[in-house]
Amino acid sequence: MVEEKPPLSQVVPVLVAVLVCDTAVADPGTGKRSLIGIFNIINARAFPIPQPMTLYMKLADAQGYYELEVRFIQVKTGNQLVTAKGELKIDDRLSSVDLHLSFPSLLIPEEGKYEFQIWANSVFLG
Repeated sequence: MVEEKPPLSQVVPVLVAVLVCDTAVADPGTGKRSLIGIFNIINARAFPIPQPMTLYMKLADAQGYYELEVRFIQVKTGNQLVTAKGELKIDDRLSSVDLHLSFPSLLIPEEGKYEFQIWANSVFLG
């Protein structure tokens, strides 16, 4: 038996924050997140290098069912180096949602600029 997915929300979420860090931990009692080793520059002696990273995201003004996609892009070429997909259901539009996604080892092929892109229901959030 195949379970049907709910219809995609027409409400476009607001991407309040995105941070890259070494790791993130959610406290099981409070749900608070601790971000460890926040960074935006990677220094390396040689390339390619594997780089573990965790992406923290905060979404607000969202309600309904979302298909999320996170893309790691090499800016110079536009190549998608990694894509991660997931689903999210948000019941209360007045609340916000904290998420973190851990990448055990992203391969950085060469010196340059890279970015994470966040998509919800095929809409670019940032």
